[in-house]
Amino acid sequence: MKLRLVRLLAPLSLAGVLLFQPAISNTVQANVPGIDDEMNDIQGRLLSGFTTFELSPKDNGAGAGGAGTAISYSPRGSDACPTNQSSNIKVNQNCLNLTDPDLQGRGQAQNEESIAADPNQPNHLVASYNDYRRGDGTCGVSYSLDKGRTWNDATTPNNFTRNPTFPREYWQAGGDTSVGWDTKGNAYLSCQLFKRGPGTAGDPDRASGFFVFRSTQNSGASFNFPGRPVFQTGPQTTFLPLEDKQFMAVD
Repeated sequence: MKLRLVRLLAPLSLAGVLLFQPAISNTVQANVPGIDDEMNDIQGRLLSGFTTFELSPKDNGAGAGGAGTAISYSPRGSDACPTNQSSNIKVNQNCLNLTDPDLQGRGQAQNEESIAADPNQPNHLVASYNDYRRGDGTCGVSYSLDKGRTWNDATTPNNFTRNPTFPREYWQAGGDTSVGWDTKGNAYLSCQLFKRGPGTAGDPDRASGFFVFRSTQNSGASFNFPGRPVFQTGPQTTFLPLEDKQFMAVD
């Protein structure tokens, strides 16, 4: 099936790779330059919340959430752990991961959401978010077929994508999602993918890219693999240029 036109808008075009530094130790931080050393004040103010969270040493281990409560840990029948509040319906249906105290939030946080309705079937909704359930950020997605009354989680197949010079590009993390629909009822997910670099993973590569995944005629329940690149850097060893917080419009 021919892929329809997808336009990706990057309003905060600081261009390039997305790399984040955890609070490993003062010694490591002193030896590995931080992205703050390469950005001016205006660029720093324009960073998305996702990037700010990733770059903040105090949040990298413990700032994203607490241990949770029993209501979000024990599943109820086939409803997983919805923890709905009155008429407010919880989109992500996961149950709380029990996480070491110094990594709270890294196995649970979900934030910076996007949601869109099928123009032909308004009952069909797709939502996306930064998803930390696997321990590091990735592009999470959920879908509903009944106007948001109930939700199911889908999986974005974004562990690797194609690379122009070798068969596979394996990514370490992702986020900054957006979703949309075309007039044929196909849902689209925009996903930023990146490598963390030597300060976190010991790998000097700081490559990144924006990729679009299409859910072909099944309302966001699954997505085509692999994702199609809209922007992709080659291997690089600096933080900048940096592309951040892309938005998507679908024809």
